[in-house]
Amino acid sequence: MAEKWYEGLSDDAFKSEIDKIYEEAEAKIREGLARGLDFDSACAGIEAEDKELKKNIIDDMLKVLIAEEHFSKGISLDAMARNLNISLERLESAKLDMLEDVKNESIKAFYKSLPKGND
Repeated sequence: MAEKWYEGLSDDAFKSEIDKIYEEAEAKIREGLARGLDFDSACAGIEAEDKELKKNIIDDMLKVLIAEEHFSKGISLDAMARNLNISLERLESAKLDMLEDVKNESIKAFYKSLPKGND
């Protein structure tokens, strides 16, 4: 059988640099949390030169943890705040941001799904 053009490419050959940075940061944060670090200490090792990108990664990772721990496993935000050593207010704010993100993406998807008018 003929070799396909993409055989031999690395698994991340089609990922953007931002995607790669996000994945590396997520792995580093999860590793730090598994070693018993608090959330901010686990995030301290993220290597991103762009401060805004680093902030977005941290904010997004907190939302991922809320989805996994709070929504999927039913762990209270109070318990998460204690486990991550961050304020309950920070978690509540991230949760509200997350729900707002979901709402906005749902609205976009709805409007994209509408049939185009006959102009």
